[in-house]
Amino acid sequence: MTLERADWHWDSAEKQYREKNNCSGALTDEQQWEIWLKAANHIGLFLWWIIDRGFEGENLDAGECDMVRNGQMTGTEFFMRYCDGKLWDDDIREDVLPFVNEYFNGAYLNDYCSCCIDETEKPLYEVISDKADYEKLREKIDTAYRTFLLK
Repeated sequence: MTLERADWHWDSAEKQYREKNNCSGALTDEQQWEIWLKAANHIGLFLWWIIDRGFEGENLDAGECDMVRNGQMTGTEFFMRYCDGKLWDDDIREDVLPFVNEYFNGAYLNDYCSCCIDETEKPLYEVISDKADYEKLREKIDTAYRTFLLK
C-alpha cells in the first residue's frame, strides 16, 4: 500500500517554484529535479529516519541505504532516485509500520514544519533539507517513537 507520493505534491511545489522564481514556460531538467526534491522533502526526511534507524524493509537495497547512513546522499535524494518518489508500506519494516501509520499520518507534519519550515521565509514547498534539518527532526521522531513504544 502506498503511504505517500511525491507526485501528490508536485502541482503545489511547481506553482510555488514558478511564483518565487517568476518563471513560465517549459522547465529545465535541473528545475524539475529541484521541484521534485521540494515536493518530496517531508517524505524524504522521514525515510531518512527509517533508514538511519535500520527500519527499512527488505526490498530496499542495503548498499543504497548505506549511502544515506554514510552521508553520501540525503533521504530525499534516496527517495527520488531509488523509490521513484513513492513510499510503500513494504519500504518499512513490518514491526515499525504501526508507528509509521499513526505518527506519519498524524503529528509528523507538525514536527516537520517546526524543524524545517518558517512560513514567513520558507513556505512548505520551498525547502530542500540538509543534515542539520534532519538532525533536528530526528530528535522529534525519536521522541515520538519512544512514546509510541510505551503505549
